[in-house]
Amino acid sequence: MVWASVYAAWGIPKPQNMTSMFGSWLNGIPKEFKLLVLLGAAALCWSVWRCRNAVVFDNKRSSFLQVIYLTTHWLRSWAILQRHTLQDKLVAASHFLEQVAKDFFARAHGWRSSLRIDSH
Repeated sequence: MVWASVYAAWGIPKPQNMTSMFGSWLNGIPKEFKLLVLLGAAALCWSVWRCRNAVVFDNKRSSFLQVIYLTTHWLRSWAILQRHTLQDKLVAASHFLEQVAKDFFARAHGWRSSLRIDSH
C-alpha cells in the first residue's frame, strides 16, 4: 500500500530490491529530482523500520498510513538540511504524498480523514 501510494503520487514504481532502489531504479528520473527521490526512499525505509520495530518490540499496531505519515514527518524534518532550493519542494512533496495516501485509503476502505492516526 505504501508503494502504491508513492506510485499514485509520482508514478515511481516499487523497486525490485534494495540494490535497485539505490541504483538502476533511478534510471529515467530527471537529474534534478534524483536527490529528492533518494531522500524520499531513505525516509520511507527508515519509517518502515521504525514502524516494524514498534510492532515487534512495543506490541503496537501499525498501518500503511502510519508509515506514510512517519515518512512525511521525516521528509519535513530533513528538509531544513537540504539546499534552500529543495526545501520547499520537499515539504510540498510530503504534503502531496499524505493527501494521495488519504484519498487512496478513503476510496479503498471508506476511511474518513477525521479519524485520528496514531503518531510515533
